Amino acid sequence: MKDYVISLNKESKPEWENALKGIKHSFAHTWDNCYAMQLSTGYETFLYCFEDHDLRIVCPYAEREFGNYKDIVTPYGFSGFAGNGDSKDFRNCWLEFMKRKKYVCGYISINPVFQNNTYFNKEEAYQSTSLHFFDLTKSLTDLFENLDANRKKQIRNFRRYESAFIYDRRILTEFLLDNYYDFLNNVNASQANYFSRETLEYICSLENVYMVGAGSSGNTEAVYVFSYTDYIGDCMFNISLPEGRKHTSLLFWSGLKFFRSKKIPLMNLGGGIREDDKLALSKDRYGGYKLPFVNLKQIYNPEIYNQLCKDAGADAGDRRGYFPAYRK
Repeated sequence: MKDYVISLNKESKPEWENALKGIKHSFAHTWDNCYAMQLSTGYETFLYCFEDHDLRIVCPYAEREFGNYKDIVTPYGFSGFAGNGDSKDFRNCWLEFMKRKKYVCGYISINPVFQNNTYFNKEEAYQSTSLHFFDLTKSLTDLFENLDANRKKQIRNFRRYESAFIYDRRILTEFLLDNYYDFLNNVNASQANYFSRETLEYICSLENVYMVGAGSSGNTEAVYVFSYTDYIGDCMFNISLPEGRKHTSLLFWSGLKFFRSKKIPLMNLGGGIREDDKLALSKDRYGGYKLPFVNLKQIYNPEIYNQLCKDAGADAGDRRGYFPAYRK
């Protein structure tokens, strides 16, 4: 039994990818996603690896400094612990490793598709919302029938619109870069979504990213960006001009069809900020099913955590709110 980390640098990419082999994982676990996010955050990022005979468990994480201390967080996306079996030893090894590294605490987002409850203590897990998933092993007819009436109306004539879709990456990347930040401002998106131009350009250059757009009169009005592994596809970015919002459902359906053509069994549409907020209710109308999205709030050094919270005037005992409390 052993554990170790793989640093995020260009020389380590083959080792990182090899560590993921045989483990069901999302795009957020990959070297490419973690590198893209580091281009925005600048955080030192690693892949934690645990091995016990044929058992392997991985988790990407990034270091964040706070004064003279460090805490950790999973990079943007749906990653967290992923492994190829149950383990009674993993949790203790993970916690001991975190303590050896002198991290104060950790905020670990768990992808519900790959969630294994033997990897963590349930008292550390907090649900903020649910994520929407689609079983792509079902027929297109079944998936269509799960849509609500409005979505059916929008997608019914998909083939008529599909011929005019835009697939040119140069055009779509340019549209994304030109409109990304204005779109975020207009929808009051959280700061976590304000990626650097370098991050956006890198994601748009990747082979395991599918981009599709739509418009009218020769002008691009909307773009949808999807990422994927062999195990799951993710809806990443949906950026549109006000007049381009009518294309959203059609572009979503294009991504769904693309994933089915690649024999990818699942699609993740994400969720709202909170359960049943406006965004979550909008995603409900696509059908599919929901799974609880769990975040782990772990404290590795209670003494320092409590002191940092005290210095910040925060409640160290409140794990329901923002975590870590001293960063709010």
